[in-house]
Amino acid sequence: TPSSMSGLHLVKQGRDRKKIDSQRDFTVASPAEFVTRFGGNKVIEKVLIANNGIAAVKCMRSIRRWSYEMFRNERAIRFVVMVTPEDLKANAEYIKMADHYVPVPGGPNNNNYANVELILDIAKRIPVQAVWAGWGHASENPKLPELLLKNGIAFMGKLF
Repeated sequence: TPSSMSGLHLVKQGRDRKKIDSQRDFTVASPAEFVTRFGGNKVIEKVLIANNGIAAVKCMRSIRRWSYEMFRNERAIRFVVMVTPEDLKANAEYIKMADHYVPVPGGPNNNNYANVELILDIAKRIPVQAVWAGWGHASENPKLPELLLKNGIAFMGKLF
């Protein structure tokens, strides 16, 4: 049955039957077209990654993979990352993957990745349409999604 095929359908083209994966073969030109097509109201073209290390790398890789499959452009969604002096000194991989970076204070995470006021300030200043906080740091603070929502910025993560 079609429902058990997870989006795979047989399509007749002339005399040949061709398998089409409606989920993989569906593309749109841009995030704006995607939002319009699916009846959304918020276009996300720039995301602040409020985390570092492997968390930031995994997020950007996943979104870039999805972006390529959906828009045939892995850079349709751009990334802004927060960077401490320690991250810069370590030449962290996630910095190289980003489209833009914002220097933030080093030291304990309440100075940077767990500082919800700093994250909001950066998100508004750049500006970005969404923030991904990853795991740990500010992702565990229910104040972050509240502040972002009040300022019209999407929170990408678990809501409390």
